[in-house]
Amino acid sequence: MTLRLPRNPKRGFTLVEVLMVLALMGIIGAVTIGLLSSSVDETRFNETSAKLKHIRDAMIGDVHIQETNTRTSFGFLGDVGAIPTTLQGIAGLVTNPSLPAFAVDQTVRFGIGWNGPYLIGAPNADFTTDAWGRTIVYSPAAVPPTLTSLGADGAVGGTGLNEDITVTLPTELTTATLSGFVCQSKGPFLNSAQVELNYPNGSAVLTQSEVIVAPADKGYFSFAAIPFGVRSITIYVPSKAAPTQTIGPVLMTIDHPNFVVPCNLIDVSP
Repeated sequence: MTLRLPRNPKRGFTLVEVLMVLALMGIIGAVTIGLLSSSVDETRFNETSAKLKHIRDAMIGDVHIQETNTRTSFGFLGDVGAIPTTLQGIAGLVTNPSLPAFAVDQTVRFGIGWNGPYLIGAPNADFTTDAWGRTIVYSPAAVPPTLTSLGADGAVGGTGLNEDITVTLPTELTTATLSGFVCQSKGPFLNSAQVELNYPNGSAVLTQSEVIVAPADKGYFSFAAIPFGVRSITIYVPSKAAPTQTIGPVLMTIDHPNFVVPCNLIDVSP
């Protein structure tokens, strides 16, 4: 007769069992940490992308903000006449970098000067760093200018969440070639005139560009590299020095790269 001893209900785990449990916990922990890390980086990636676009809109305005199909948002560019310089940087959107304060010029009929802050967020928000706490690279001299974060790994290049995040400020959203025809009774103007365009010079100071229209031009004029925003134009017939007729200043909103001044705004009919 064989006696079977009852099993001890308090028997402990064997060393092999303990090692297996520890190994399993390590695997689960590593997978969990990897998933959490990926999730955090994905959140930071999306936050950084949104931040760069927010900074871009502060610099050049939000193209989606309109009234009666006309843009009304031009940011720092619209008020100053250029995007911030390297020295002014992103911080120049929050604190005035020693530019003239915004004021309406009654002669040319629109406002010029720093009218910020153009970036508003939570108290003590730092708009110069990405969601990983690294400095955003602002390159105003690039063609086109760029705002860049180096992604999750903080290194140039990469793929996926390590990929560089870059937002551009293309010239088609910042600068226009402005043209038009001085009209007379809605027809060609066949005499001499001087066309003066008023806009900020990039340092928040009013400047004027002038074009002389000869009879052979049939009223045609053109200006290059004019910053987007509310601007005004004045027509002097036959010249500014000795005008017999003055039209304007006429306000207009320059909001696309090839802007044509409507003829009816600068008709020199008596």
